[in-house]
Amino acid sequence: MSWTLTCNNKTFTNKLSAIREQILSKQGLYFHTPKAYNDYDFTIEPKLSLEELCKQKALQLREENDKIVIWYSGGCDSHYVLNTFLQNKIPVDEIVMVKSGFSKADFEIDQYALPFAKSTGIKITVHEPTIDYYNKYYLNKEEMLGTAHGFWHHFRLNNHFENVQHHNVNGVAHIFGNEKPTLCFNNNKWYTYFLDAEVTPQPHQINFFCDDPIIHSKQCHMLINEIELMKNQNEYNQITFYDDHQDFWNRSIGRYNKNNFPLKNLSIDENYNNKDALAIEQAPDELVNAWQERNNNLVKELGTTWFNQGNPTLGTVGVFSKFYCLTEKNTKTVDELYPHGFKA
Repeated sequence: MSWTLTCNNKTFTNKLSAIREQILSKQGLYFHTPKAYNDYDFTIEPKLSLEELCKQKALQLREENDKIVIWYSGGCDSHYVLNTFLQNKIPVDEIVMVKSGFSKADFEIDQYALPFAKSTGIKITVHEPTIDYYNKYYLNKEEMLGTAHGFWHHFRLNNHFENVQHHNVNGVAHIFGNEKPTLCFNNNKWYTYFLDAEVTPQPHQINFFCDDPIIHSKQCHMLINEIELMKNQNEYNQITFYDDHQDFWNRSIGRYNKNNFPLKNLSIDENYNNKDALAIEQAPDELVNAWQERNNNLVKELGTTWFNQGNPTLGTVGVFSKFYCLTEKNTKTVDELYPHGFKA
């Protein structure tokens, strides 16, 4: 297990369990990166290209495992991973895709990911919760697939079927396209960091980009080079958030290039891309009401402090990893860098 949460000398992968321990013990809650990050020198940009580093990673994963499974959404991250294997003729045994079970919300899989996956000739598996599954989870409150992690803030239950603990992991590499580098510029120094909400602590999940500090460092330096070349300093801390700068972010780290391009039109309206809203629109009212009741009960139990804007539907407040400096060799905590609170 690489990414973990700890509190009161206890280790967690279940965020709600970690929050309960924090509330009970009043101790700090911490998010830990893989051990390879501990002594890595992020100030030095790797000499090899990102493409070559990713090729080496793919070859290593192929050599070390009996089976390669790529979890594919059609987004630019998983698309880059799949293309790395395809373009370097590294065999892939299976492509796995996950739907929500509501057709309006599954347009990206149906219209973009699935047609491309079929064109590869690789075995395809599609996981999809049924209405009966939703009923059992929300109405009957049964223990289902995804409850190993305790909390999934979206109404859609596709995350349940991405839980690797419920799949064969013996000799199998389950590869996900996580995660793009997140940067901050503080006191004229660049740092990279992670939030637990973005890199889910899950045993046996391989995060192709961020598990490896070399690949992560390369992307960070690529992005910094582009930011300093193309942006004003007052924009530096705006780039690595999912807003108007996302296209710049993706292009700077090679997600969009001559060999890897977005499957969908970048101009798709963001409202159309709100998959949870689309699923809720299509779902029976009793399921939506049960989901809202579940969230209300979480507030009654845990309060509002650990939920974004006090609302469980917006997810839990992220726990920061250490901040790794790319300008000089040191690491900081969020409290050391931002004693008056983190500011993007």
